[in-house]
Amino acid sequence: MKYKAISQLIEKYFEGLTTLEEEALLREYFEQEEIPEEWQSIRPLFKHKRDVSLADKPLEAAFDKQLANQKSENNKTFLWPIVAAVAAIAILFFSLFDFNRSSGFEDTFNDPTEAYAQATKALQFVGIKLSDGMSPTVMAGKKLDQGITQIERLRWINTGIEKTSQLGEIDKTRILLNFTYKP
Repeated sequence: MKYKAISQLIEKYFEGLTTLEEEALLREYFEQEEIPEEWQSIRPLFKHKRDVSLADKPLEAAFDKQLANQKSENNKTFLWPIVAAVAAIAILFFSLFDFNRSSGFEDTFNDPTEAYAQATKALQFVGIKLSDGMSPTVMAGKKLDQGITQIERLRWINTGIEKTSQLGEIDKTRILLNFTYKP
């Protein structure tokens, strides 16, 4: 075989892309006596016996059995999260949709006047709590109004300052006129 073809086969072998026939070709090539020095280090990978002796078969059987056990354990490990997710979805579904509920409302009071009295009492309680909650808001509104009043005073002062700066312009004009007019 040519050097380039063997080099490509070796690359494919280490990438795990070779077929059984290509691996057989590599084994045949590495059984030769003369191979390049750069491939001497990988020669032991391809220089093993083609047929397995009877003494090695129990070892292979034990290895195959252990591999099968490991695959079944991996399947169990993979199956556990799926079972947990299905159980969680089922619990969520049944907790959200209680199928034993009655379709109508039941009255808590038999006497309408008693129901009216209880509703009035509940609404008064809510009104009191609402007004208690509103008092800080009313106080904040009053403080805001006071602040706006003070800002209005500052605007009045700012207007006065702007008018005063106009007097400064008049003063500058007068100075310029004094320089230009000499009696």
